[in-house]
Amino acid sequence: MTRYLVLLTVTVGGVSAQTGAEVRAAVTRSLPLLERSAATFVAKRGCVSCHNNILPILTFHLARERGLDVDGRVLAAVEAKTFRQLHGPGALDTAVQAATLSDPTPNDSLLLLAAHVAGVERDLVTGVYALRIARWQRDGHWVTSDFRPPHSSSMFTASATAVRAIRLYLPDEMRAEGDAVMARARQWFLATRPRSTEDATFRLLGLVWAGGTRAEIARGSKDLWSLQQPGGGWAELPGYPTDAYSTGEALYALHEAGVAATESAWRKGVGFLLAAEAADGSWHVRTRMVSPAQISPVYFASGFPYAKDEYLSYAASCWAVMALLEALPATSTPAIDRAPTENAPPWERVALFGAARQLAALLDAGLDPNTHTSSGTTLLMMAAPDEAKVRLLLARGADAATGADSGCDALTIAAAYRGTAGAIRALLDAHAEASTSALAFAAMTGDLANVKLLLAAAPQSNKTKAFTSSLTFGYADVTQALLAAGASAHITESTGINLLHWAAITDRPSVIPLLVKAGVPIDATDQNGFTPLMYAATIDFGDTAVLDALLRAGAGQTIRNRDGRTPLEQARYYGHARLEAALARPRP
Repeated sequence: MTRYLVLLTVTVGGVSAQTGAEVRAAVTRSLPLLERSAATFVAKRGCVSCHNNILPILTFHLARERGLDVDGRVLAAVEAKTFRQLHGPGALDTAVQAATLSDPTPNDSLLLLAAHVAGVERDLVTGVYALRIARWQRDGHWVTSDFRPPHSSSMFTASATAVRAIRLYLPDEMRAEGDAVMARARQWFLATRPRSTEDATFRLLGLVWAGGTRAEIARGSKDLWSLQQPGGGWAELPGYPTDAYSTGEALYALHEAGVAATESAWRKGVGFLLAAEAADGSWHVRTRMVSPAQISPVYFASGFPYAKDEYLSYAASCWAVMALLEALPATSTPAIDRAPTENAPPWERVALFGAARQLAALLDAGLDPNTHTSSGTTLLMMAAPDEAKVRLLLARGADAATGADSGCDALTIAAAYRGTAGAIRALLDAHAEASTSALAFAAMTGDLANVKLLLAAAPQSNKTKAFTSSLTFGYADVTQALLAAGASAHITESTGINLLHWAAITDRPSVIPLLVKAGVPIDATDQNGFTPLMYAATIDFGDTAVLDALLRAGAGQTIRNRDGRTPLEQARYYGHARLEAALARPRP
């Protein structure tokens, strides 16, 4: 896409319109602060975050393309921590064995987006992650187990980043499958209405990245434009104040969709960002995670301002800077994808991405069906998601019970993908063991057929991890199957949080009736004096679905938290108008 800027001086919405120098100055103020915070964060925190790992990588590379100075040492440190699982001699074993699997979208999808801008070449490792993401598609979209608005809870974000990762890194052998995935994704984006700016932003990006038509992209753009407020900015939800997070991501998406930096409404958004920037180069956005439940790693300061608001404010500042950078002309061209260079033995690529006939040719030529890597990842494990290859290998003498040094086996790997019931059945028939890990992976994918197969094979297995995973991902059908198989819903943390509390915290309304029927106490209070309904009144996800489900189930509305507030008063205290109205509505 050709990007350019015509520098004009006009007045937009009461704000003197930006010149290129003003935009550049705003970005130049912000970059050193972003760099210092990112460096501190990766030095102190082991996990890869979307706010202080992925977004700064995207931001710093875009800044370089626009001719701005970026501290190469900081960028190298952030990338070294972020891309650990993609590099090194054990990276392929880690990928195949799903050793880091927790939430492929957006965890792995965002990782691959950042890898692309950093110039990470396509190889077997990136191909495994991209393929697993593709196979997690569910009715055209992807889900996430995360639930921290605005940047970690949206199905649109999960789905758009999945589409992008697949486009960038799905192996060429899987092109037909990738095209089908894209077609289903486009239909889902078009058929599903956004409820927030985050949703609308990533719906538009998803349409762009999935190869939507000009008319489809225009439709997505129109919906996002409709959320722009008179002052030029966007708000996270209707009724909220405009902020830099929503405005930055909206402008970025619109530019990706082909909106020119000279478009008056787009310039108006840039004017909002320039006016909202603090003197230190930051943008302040208040967090919506105001409940007392500990749902994230323990907070620590990274040198960015705003205390408990700092992580969202850091993300907002990255989006603001990226939007502003789009208003500057590129001075360098992003690296072009290079053909992958591989030193891996040919059997690995065939096992992972090739056809059964190609694998048969290798076996006919003398390949041992029990071949494995130095860490014990077997040929059968690499082929595990593909029923035809699994049955071929079993017929040629592959041992279904053989595991890697880590203890992982082919059945566990097959369970980490959707649509693998045939492969799982073949492995079970060959005496593979249905492990607790396999059941947990199947529950995470939401593949009900796989869950039922594994439950039937090992009815006495521990179901706790599978049950809590199905609940956190919001799979009501899998949750019901696990309850029917004997899973206990009476799980309470040391903090007093039970599974109904958890369903409210994670915004999973569909599982609430199942938990109530299973006897989970609906009015239990945790150590903060919060009932499930109190959490539903505290966290605004943009609708009232959780709150309504709890009220229909008979949740008490008069129980007060330790601050002395009822759920209605709590919603009013935080200014959650939709939740307040729902709680004030007379009930039969």
